[in-house]
Amino acid sequence: MGVFRKVELLQDYTRTEMFQEESEGRKIVISIYYPDTEGVLIKNASEMKYMELFRPCEQQARELLQDIGMNMEIINTLSTSISDRTFQSKSKRSYPVIIYSPALGLDRDMYIYNIEALAKQGFIVVTVSAAYEAMFTVCPSGEFINQSEAMRQIKAADYTDLHNLISIRKKDIQYVLDHLSTLNSMEQEVMGLFDMNKIGIIGHSIGGAAALDLTMEDDRIKAAILLDASMHLYIESEEKNNTVPLLVLRQKASTLESLSNILQEELANDFIKGQEALFQNWKGYKSFLKIRNATHMSFSDLPLYEEGETLKQRTCEIHTCLNELISKFLLEHLLDQGQGYVALISGDHKDFCEIHGSGEEIL
Repeated sequence: MGVFRKVELLQDYTRTEMFQEESEGRKIVISIYYPDTEGVLIKNASEMKYMELFRPCEQQARELLQDIGMNMEIINTLSTSISDRTFQSKSKRSYPVIIYSPALGLDRDMYIYNIEALAKQGFIVVTVSAAYEAMFTVCPSGEFINQSEAMRQIKAADYTDLHNLISIRKKDIQYVLDHLSTLNSMEQEVMGLFDMNKIGIIGHSIGGAAALDLTMEDDRIKAAILLDASMHLYIESEEKNNTVPLLVLRQKASTLESLSNILQEELANDFIKGQEALFQNWKGYKSFLKIRNATHMSFSDLPLYEEGETLKQRTCEIHTCLNELISKFLLEHLLDQGQGYVALISGDHKDFCEIHGSGEEIL
């Protein structure tokens, strides 16, 4: 099955852009991925190469990725099942919606391994940019927004700045959800396609922290998945909703001891405190898993073209595991279809294990 993509630039004129002195509203670039359930793209093959995802600024994106040391020989070999052709469907059915919030510094579409898998499962996936925060943001007009200098100075322990970014992201996503509702009722091409009663959210790193916070505040979110989220930014609150089905996927460094090898001691302590608090406080269904061979960036496409073929192969294996866990969780806990997720995580697995809030394996 192929996947349609449409890129849109939204502007929230009720807010100013904090990263610019002069602003005409907050810019939010989104990619909407639609499943090709009727096989239109098979008859009219027009799949994009990976770098073509960054059109019409492919060359600028290529130069930036090369400057930061990405392996362009590998990235040039990567293909997708995605087409920028206009979405076509004779069916009037609606599709569940997944919102994607990326890690700090990453482009919204650097999760194609999972975006494609979800779209082929029958989900509409909407990736939401973090303009001026990501290494770059490509607008459909051809504007290429670089990461701001202020963003380059923010460190993992700059809690106030990071919570401010989370607040911005939450407002961005809420604006996008409002936009989808408008499309659903007014845009002839996609009218009724979005099932606004079946909305899930996936967030990576700080995007996971924003996804978690929004899930507790906005009852439109019916399931949440955190990809190695920034747990040190979790704020406990008894007033917020914590009954939504929650999947927490962690990298191999999931305990205080292992985290202390890669993070400053204070930061590692805060991270585990947040993880334990979330584990204890969440009243709805929750599943905490450690992906045994994953690092923080394994939850994105980045390692596919960061170094060489060995890392690429290892990352592909991790991505296969993640795709199965994520899709089965959403089918069971967002769409109420069977118990495939519970069956999957029962027993021993070489790729993942269940963990306590401490990050220790549940034996």
